[in-house]
Amino acid sequence: MKGRELRAEARIAVKEKGTLKKGEAAAGLLDAGEGWFPCTIQDMSDNGFLIFCSKPVTIGQVLEFKCALFPDRTLECKIEVRHVGPQGMGTKVVDVDPRGTRLIELYLQEQYSLKLNSKS
Repeated sequence: MKGRELRAEARIAVKEKGTLKKGEAAAGLLDAGEGWFPCTIQDMSDNGFLIFCSKPVTIGQVLEFKCALFPDRTLECKIEVRHVGPQGMGTKVVDVDPRGTRLIELYLQEQYSLKLNSKS
């Protein structure tokens, strides 16, 4: 498919609440005093998320992202908006520390296991 990035990893449907904050590149889009605003993860993979939020975003915009994937274990990273549609915005993780990478991996393993067990 020309012009589209093919996914190497599977996406897992989830419903998790998170928060977003404008990054440096987004300073002109949102009002200066807005700070963090809510969002919901629709699905996720090792490298990105499909996120729904009520604030307008643009392709290429970098946002700070926080989400409590486990009790007392919050993922913090920066994401880039790759596409925007009626179902939400597709994002790619562009900055995450090794702890955050491991947290994503653990969460996805748990979600995949739960989905397999629910089919039994």
